[in-house]
Amino acid sequence: MSADVTPKQVSKQTLVELTVDRVHAYILSEQLQPGHSLPSEMRLAETLGVSRPVVREALRILAGRGMITIANGRNPIISPVNASALVHFFERATQLNAVTVIEMLEVRRGIEVQSISLAAERRTNEHIELMQRQLRKLEGARADFNTYSELDAQLHRIFAMASQNQMLSYLVESLGDALRQTSLTGLLRRRNQSELDDVHRHHFELVDAVVQQNVTLASTIMAYHVEGAITAIKRSQIT
Repeated sequence: MSADVTPKQVSKQTLVELTVDRVHAYILSEQLQPGHSLPSEMRLAETLGVSRPVVREALRILAGRGMITIANGRNPIISPVNASALVHFFERATQLNAVTVIEMLEVRRGIEVQSISLAAERRTNEHIELMQRQLRKLEGARADFNTYSELDAQLHRIFAMASQNQMLSYLVESLGDALRQTSLTGLLRRRNQSELDDVHRHHFELVDAVVQQNVTLASTIMAYHVEGAITAIKRSQIT
């Protein structure tokens, strides 16, 4: 413990954390849904037996976690579920170099093989249209790796959307800039135009497998697609 931290501060922080847990428990017990309101700060303070500043700090923490939305003059509102907390986690991990590009690609491989498998089963005509439109954009951006990597990441988010599995969509969305960065790094580590052509061809093959609802082929190509990037990066680290 730092010499600058007093027992009083520790006690207050512990009280805030307990209040966070109790407000969270209240949300669950009352089965509050996105758009529902929490009681006012004063009411929560009375109910929980803590001061309003403690409640205010606990609400700020919950807002930071994306669980509630706080607006001046209104009671806190339950927020819709989204990937914001995971986005912050992956951004922080990559910024602090807590994970390597290869580790991120290994995570991607597991998530995206499952994502494309379900997309092949569940895609709709609207999803197919989005994928084919994205392929046309990729075709026009082959000379610009930065643009291509962003469009590549968007295509993978469309695959996740087509899986119609909300949790998978959250996970792929949460990869955020890490998804684009791993795509860009993989492109930059290819040795020649032939290898770059292979990457581009995989995108068309993935979409075609999804359109044909060939689950086995889609998952096989996705695993090979991500593994190719891992191999290229490992190879560049050796040479």
